[in-house]
Amino acid sequence: MKNEENIECISPNTGASFDQWSETPVSEVRESLARVSRNSFSDLATVSSRRSVLLEISCLIEANRDEFEKIIINEVGKTRTEAVAEIDYAKSFLTYVADLMKSENFSEKIDKERKVLTVPRGIGLLITPFNDPLAGITRKLANCLGSGAGAVIKPPELGIKTASKLESIIKGRRFGHLATFIRTKDRNLVKKLIDSDEIGTVSFTGSTDVGKILSGYAGASLKPFVGELGGTNPFIIFSDGDVDKAVEDLVIRKTKSAGQACSAQNIVFVERKIASQVIDKIDEAFSNIRALPTNEFSNAKMGPVRSKSAIKNLLNFEKRLANEGAKLVCGLNGDKATGHGYMFNPVAYLSNNPQIFLQHEIFAPLMGIYIFDDRLKLKEIIRNNRQPLVLYAYSSDKEYLAKFTSALNYGSVGLNNTGIQGAFVPTGGFKQAGFGREGGVWGLREFTTTINVKSN
Repeated sequence: MKNEENIECISPNTGASFDQWSETPVSEVRESLARVSRNSFSDLATVSSRRSVLLEISCLIEANRDEFEKIIINEVGKTRTEAVAEIDYAKSFLTYVADLMKSENFSEKIDKERKVLTVPRGIGLLITPFNDPLAGITRKLANCLGSGAGAVIKPPELGIKTASKLESIIKGRRFGHLATFIRTKDRNLVKKLIDSDEIGTVSFTGSTDVGKILSGYAGASLKPFVGELGGTNPFIIFSDGDVDKAVEDLVIRKTKSAGQACSAQNIVFVERKIASQVIDKIDEAFSNIRALPTNEFSNAKMGPVRSKSAIKNLLNFEKRLANEGAKLVCGLNGDKATGHGYMFNPVAYLSNNPQIFLQHEIFAPLMGIYIFDDRLKLKEIIRNNRQPLVLYAYSSDKEYLAKFTSALNYGSVGLNNTGIQGAFVPTGGFKQAGFGREGGVWGLREFTTTINVKSN
């Protein structure tokens, strides 16, 4: 930080500053909140107006695609392929909700004298993640605007430049009274925003620890809270599973965005009969993937993790694994870094204690492997996971997969497939993985409530 006003933006590709940002003055926060409260509801009163705004924001993102791509690569270290995919993903939330507006019924006639109106609870406070710095905003913003409410967006410090670009194009189209951006590191300011009467719904994506704090603030203010929090996701390969497909899918899933996705697996459970085969294939795949600075290598298969503290946490976690007898079995055998940024090559540790990997969301290209013999015991381990966000399971016996995963409450389940996400489906977890849902009509409903109208 150069001074009290300017905060450095550090690129994970280099570990060096590439830009600066400053916090939003408190006076401007109050003015922005009042402006959105005063104007957004009337401008979003009709379904057609909401649809028009959503489609126009999507078009604005497309028109600025090249710049978004460059910012995402530089700011969060995604590969070019990942940055391109994120822009498409970000647009999909806007266009999906715009299409949903054609069929969603916001006024339902119950009988001759009564109707029920579906209305926004109030302005949405959207607290967004760094790992998807653009799509993490639009997936919330689309549902919020689609409900008929304006939004106050608190972007992540580590994704601030991507958010600033989105803010500039929204303001340029004079939509600033529909969606305003608040840059701050001040948790007390966030608490005051949650407390304010104008805010109707609080939506947060991030760690479980922070989610607990924010949900407490929301609860104290009697505000609904939608929390997509940390997941310690199991990936199961049964002995009759397609090993080649399972390994290909898990490698892609774990190295995408350098493992910095809430849906990435924390631990692979593999049945003993195929364990050696699976481990060898993962090792071969991981050994061919190096973390590279994506601003220099357009063909990089994987980029860096986002921050210096993430590297420190990984190294500390590896020490804990070594102390508890875990063995490095996949990856580049200690050759952790390539380049000057926050590089960490993908690795996997074989452990006799799966709980190490079910008690700590890794959020990086490191995972555990546990060899199992007893399927019933495995199911109990999976059932007792405190952060059940996503479960993956591979077997050629589809009936058995359905039976095995029944009564296991995970927010998303991938059976012989990891393609669980999309603008049209709900995402979220159980227990410590959060509550509420994002995506699809379910995400839209998180921002709404009803008014019962009786007339003669």
